[in-house]
Amino acid sequence: MKELDELRKSWSNQKPAADMKFDIENKKAASLSMLKKFEKKIFRINAAKTLGIFIGLMLLVYTLLIATPFSAPRAAAAAILVITTANFWKKYLKLQLKTAKLDVKENNLAFIDDVLNNFSAQREFFKKDFLVFGGILIAGLNLIYLDLLTDMQTLERVGYHVFMSALLITVLFLGIKFRMRRFKNENEPIESELIKIKEDLKENGVS
Repeated sequence: MKELDELRKSWSNQKPAADMKFDIENKKAASLSMLKKFEKKIFRINAAKTLGIFIGLMLLVYTLLIATPFSAPRAAAAAILVITTANFWKKYLKLQLKTAKLDVKENNLAFIDDVLNNFSAQREFFKKDFLVFGGILIAGLNLIYLDLLTDMQTLERVGYHVFMSALLITVLFLGIKFRMRRFKNENEPIESELIKIKEDLKENGVS
C-alpha cells in the first residue's frame, strides 16, 4: 500500500539519534493519518454498497408486493428479507473504524488496541453473522419460490428449491472467501504496522 510505504519512509527519517528523545507524537500522528485515509476509502466503498442494497430492496418490494397480485407468503418473505438485510447492514456499519473515536492521548497505546480489536470484531462478525444472515436469506427466498411454483409438479418444485438453495449457499461461501481476502489485502498490512508501532512505543516507555 502506498500509504504504508510513505509511513515507513517518514519513520525512518524520524528515528532519533541516541541522545535524542524518541518522537512519539510524530509516530502517532503518522499512524493516525494512515488510518484516516483507510477510513475514507472504506466509507466510499460502504456508501456505494448501501445505495446498492437500498435499490435492491426497493426492487424486491416492488416486484413482490406491487407489480404482482398480493400474496401473504410473498409479503412475509419480503418483510423477512428487508428487515434481516437492514439489520445486518446496520450492525456491519456500526463496526466500521471511526478514527474520531480513537483514544490518542499522550503516553497511551489504547488507540492501537482499539483499532486491532475493531478489525478483529469485523472479521468475526463477517464469519459468523454473515452465515446467519445467509441462512435467513435462503429461507426467505425459498418461501417466495414456495408461493411462485405452485403450478409445478412436486418433484420439480423440490428440485428447484434444492438447486436454488445450493446456488445461494455457494454464493454465500464465495462472498465470505472474497471478504476474507479483502481483509488480508487491506486490513492485515495496517494491523502489522500498528503492532510494530506498539512494540516501538513500548520499548520507549509508552504504556
